[in-house]
Amino acid sequence: MSTTATLHPNAFRLFYGAVVAAAALLLARFTPAAAPPEPWLMLAVLALMIVSDWRPVRLPSGGYATGSGAFDLPAIALFGPAYAAWIGLASTVFVELAQRRRPAVRVVFNLGLFTLTYFAAGAVFAALGGSIGAPRLPRDVPALVAAGLAYFLVNSAGVSTVLGLTDGPSPFRVWQSNFLRGLLHHLSFIALGTLVTVVYVLAGPWGVLLFALPFFVARHSFGLYMEIKSDLKDFVRALTEVLEEVDPYTRHHSVRVSQYAVRLARGLRLSERHVEEVEYAALVHDLGKVSPQHQHILQKPGSLSHEEQRTLHSHPAAGAEIVARVRALRRAAEIVRSHHERPDGLGYPFGLKAEDVPVGARILNVADAFDAMTSDRPYRRALSVDAALAELRRGAGTQFDAEVVRCLLRLHAAGRFPLIPSPSSEELRQLRVRPLRQA
Repeated sequence: MSTTATLHPNAFRLFYGAVVAAAALLLARFTPAAAPPEPWLMLAVLALMIVSDWRPVRLPSGGYATGSGAFDLPAIALFGPAYAAWIGLASTVFVELAQRRRPAVRVVFNLGLFTLTYFAAGAVFAALGGSIGAPRLPRDVPALVAAGLAYFLVNSAGVSTVLGLTDGPSPFRVWQSNFLRGLLHHLSFIALGTLVTVVYVLAGPWGVLLFALPFFVARHSFGLYMEIKSDLKDFVRALTEVLEEVDPYTRHHSVRVSQYAVRLARGLRLSERHVEEVEYAALVHDLGKVSPQHQHILQKPGSLSHEEQRTLHSHPAAGAEIVARVRALRRAAEIVRSHHERPDGLGYPFGLKAEDVPVGARILNVADAFDAMTSDRPYRRALSVDAALAELRRGAGTQFDAEVVRCLLRLHAAGRFPLIPSPSSEELRQLRVRPLRQA
């Protein structure tokens, strides 16, 4: 959550204030009537929450996850939402003061959201007949599961909303990126919390110790999963650095194309999983140009010979072969392979037509062409945006996918497709092609 600027400042202030105010009112209203639990049990749960919160896992679209639901849910069922909230607040404040020291605006929001999450889960548990303070088993198990789902939904929705209002994209897309892709990991902590409650009721507090190892293993695997996702994106970006060895223009071009392609993919309402695949493919779509035979073609000012055209037309397949060596990028590799196909079947390398071309490749084709037309090259000046849009209209349905072109035009008309600055011809002349290092 940004502390300096937001995409939707008024909506952010309204949402932020509503969360904090609602949390304060709930605590003031229900704390006096709640029965205080045993102090030693509160301290034990507090210690477990601190341990689970100590090393948070960063989520792909911002924010953090801790897996504390494994202890929050038992606290709600055993102590009630009011005291569970106070213990959760104490854990958060302790961790913030001892370790993270994040801005106060973030800490206050997190405290408010945690409080709402506890009360929502507690309300669902009580509404379904759950006995707060002394759960009855197996009768209360369905209420525990439902409370866990409410806990997850309220918390994930709150985090996604505030991130969407501050950093973008939309809250639902943030939720897809942060929570939908790792849904089973997130829900596993809720399931573990249900089991901890059951074991505590049936076997007492010592039985809870049996869950220490499964909890830390699950938390560690969740952290590794998120790290792998982050490392994959870093790896793809590192691959674009290879293009710097052949043609500095191509690397800058790929970064811009990836940003255009992401806008188009979201404008076409693709899921965040598909948006991510399109982004990866766009970043490495010209990786096939790293071969030495492309070097003179990339900067040649005149027309290409037949043999040079054949060489240039081989780069999508060559790039796809490189990308496909990474198992997690195989769907992106298919986009790379087909990004020069055309609806009329006159593209390359396979001459695919219309719907036979993957939708990600159709998006990449338009984004690639738009950036190529609106960027300077050493041998020609960029077209204006209006001229580039006219070319896209002219080629819609033949050279370019008509639906993707309509999406770009719609986004541009709404002011949501601004031009990304690119180097001038003078700057490009300084970015000379460097020969590949010989072994």
